[in-house]
Amino acid sequence: MKIKKKLGVAMVLGVIALSATACSDAEDWSLSVKSQLGQLPLVISTYDNNGQKVDQVKAKSVHIHTDNEMSKRDKDGNERSSVIDVDYGKKRMIHVGSTLIAYEGLRNYEDTFTKHVNINDHERSVPLLNSMYQNLKNSWSGLARVVVIRSQAGLPVAVFAGDKVSIHYSDMKNVTRFVIDGHRLFVYRADYTVYPMSSLKG
Repeated sequence: MKIKKKLGVAMVLGVIALSATACSDAEDWSLSVKSQLGQLPLVISTYDNNGQKVDQVKAKSVHIHTDNEMSKRDKDGNERSSVIDVDYGKKRMIHVGSTLIAYEGLRNYEDTFTKHVNINDHERSVPLLNSMYQNLKNSWSGLARVVVIRSQAGLPVAVFAGDKVSIHYSDMKNVTRFVIDGHRLFVYRADYTVYPMSSLKG
């Protein structure tokens, strides 16, 4: 009897472990590891305050991280420096201040997307349950969403969309990481809004 219970517990744990490998948090971790190993190609663009593209780098091997020389942490261990290094190939670009986005395997819809979004929704919900559902979906599978990125002055610079979009914490200051249909989107010093895809249809 004890063996059957142990076997049952082991099977349940195995199913949970298999489920966890498919979750969006695991995808985020996997993309971060690929970046550190030099296996993540990215398109990196910086934008001025008016939303105009200043430069663009396309590289087969990119890793973006806080600049070690400038790194300072507060007493709680949070990064205080906004200076980042963009290592690509055998070169390094150092960046601070203006909006920077980096992505791979995604299409930027900014040119075709309307500049203003108006949503009119009259559906009732229970906020506590909705919040729990949204957080669970973000961690496990992502949701169909549109990510609109703007310069710090609020001018549109990029729009990305996907069926499975999840948002992830970064220990780098002023950085948010996204996973969109298994691809990386890295956003530094930018305003952004993430809309449910269903709110923008029709």
